[in-house]
Amino acid sequence: MTEEHPSHSSVHIDLAPEETAFVRRQVNDGRYASAEDMLRAGLWLLARDERQQQVAELRLMIEEADASVEAGDSIEFSGTGDLTAHVVAKAKARK
Repeated sequence: MTEEHPSHSSVHIDLAPEETAFVRRQVNDGRYASAEDMLRAGLWLLARDERQQQVAELRLMIEEADASVEAGDSIEFSGTGDLTAHVVAKAKARK
C-alpha cells in the first residue's frame, strides 16, 4: 500500500514497446485520463466477462437439471443431509 492512498497498492508491470505505445495513444487521444485508468477499465472488463461466464455456466446447469426432471430422471431425498451429500458428490465429479 502507498502512503498517498492507503487503500491502494502499487504494481509494476513491464510492457512490450508496442503495448506501451498503445497505452500512450489511448491516453493521448483522451480515451483514458491515465494509464492507471486504462488498466482499471481493462480489469473491470475482465471481471465482467468472468461473471458473465459464471452466469452462463449456471444457466446451462439449470437447463440440464430442468431437462432431467422433465425426462423423469429425478431423485427423492429423505433429508437435507442426503441432498447435500449428493450435490457435493456431483460437484466433485464435474471437476
